[in-house]
Amino acid sequence: MSYFPKISLLFLLLGFLNPSHAQLLTINDAVDQAIKNNAQINQMRSQLNQKKEEWRTQMGISAPEFSYMKEGINNKAADPFQEQRMTVSQSIDFPLTTAYRLKALKEEEKAMEFSIQEEERKVKAGVKSRYIEVIYAIHLQKLRDQQLKLATELYNAVFTQFETGIGNGMDLTKAELQVAESNNDIDDSRRQLHQARYSLFNLMGLPPENQKYTIEFMDTLQSKDVEISQITALSVLTEQPSYKSSAKELAASGYFLKEARSNILPDIRFNLYKQDYGTGYNFNGFELGLSFPIWYPLEQKGKIRMNLARQEEIQWKQKEIRSGVKEQIEHAWHSYEVSRSTIKRYDETIRSKAEKLRTLTLSAYRLGEIDLLNLINAQQIYLNSQQRYLSALRDFYIQLVELERFLDLELVY
Repeated sequence: MSYFPKISLLFLLLGFLNPSHAQLLTINDAVDQAIKNNAQINQMRSQLNQKKEEWRTQMGISAPEFSYMKEGINNKAADPFQEQRMTVSQSIDFPLTTAYRLKALKEEEKAMEFSIQEEERKVKAGVKSRYIEVIYAIHLQKLRDQQLKLATELYNAVFTQFETGIGNGMDLTKAELQVAESNNDIDDSRRQLHQARYSLFNLMGLPPENQKYTIEFMDTLQSKDVEISQITALSVLTEQPSYKSSAKELAASGYFLKEARSNILPDIRFNLYKQDYGTGYNFNGFELGLSFPIWYPLEQKGKIRMNLARQEEIQWKQKEIRSGVKEQIEHAWHSYEVSRSTIKRYDETIRSKAEKLRTLTLSAYRLGEIDLLNLINAQQIYLNSQQRYLSALRDFYIQLVELERFLDLELVY
């Protein structure tokens, strides 16, 4: 049966206000707000909307030209002119050139859509990681409270022995220092909690006036196990939005290259006439012109070379994405596996033995069977094991969040 670590505690209220005014912020709510308010994502969406309309400006059809012409003007002759003409002229790019250009713009649009998906995944992972840090800080504060409680019990035990003449002033001073250090650790855990909260709020784009102490966090996280076959690097590398975006960029550069090469074909110009030879506009005419690119070696050859260099750039970018994603997936998987083993080992062995050691050493000290140093060491072992367990839980969930980003699965919720 798969092992699923789970944090299951009551919701904790941050602050001293009435719980009836508390606002519950779930991990999914935090993600939704962050994506909605993220400035980078919204900018990219606006850029995508611009790109979607760009094709209208790239149709290769220039504005029509209206002209009026009158020739053979002679005021002394019976006919004041020989011909007058009204003309409509229209120039267009060669259709094949326009087709390649529009296809390139469509590929660029798809590339931007994948880039937005990639950014949304990053924001989602960032928000979930910060949410986990908040929960970690809450539990750390509870652990520090327990540490103070143990330090106080130790102080009371030492003080009792000191009053009965068994103990000495040096042990009492050590016990007082333990209490003071525990209070310092509590203050530090509070600082971590506030730092984690505001880091989460800032990533969510939450206005300062809404960053209230009445916000509660859902202190129950669950996870799904991950099969090793699912994270085989080669099976997901080309499925990443960043890689797909680069693939679309490469396709767009290919179409732009074809567009540049097709510019060797002539542009087309149409002229339509209404002609008057002195008896009214009774005649029609037309003219067809071709614009040959005699400067092709200078202008279009430069565009061709630019697009070839662009293709090479994107190909190197794809290689970088593949190697980077592979490294990140492997790191996340192995960190997840180590954290999972640590948690399981703690639940199966360390938890009970550390608790038993702490209880036995405190009783032994009160009976005078061990000295203060052994008691402090036993308590430190107990606290360190809990700290390591808490850190392992945090790392476990954070690495699952990283795997989420690459596997496109909901692993932490």
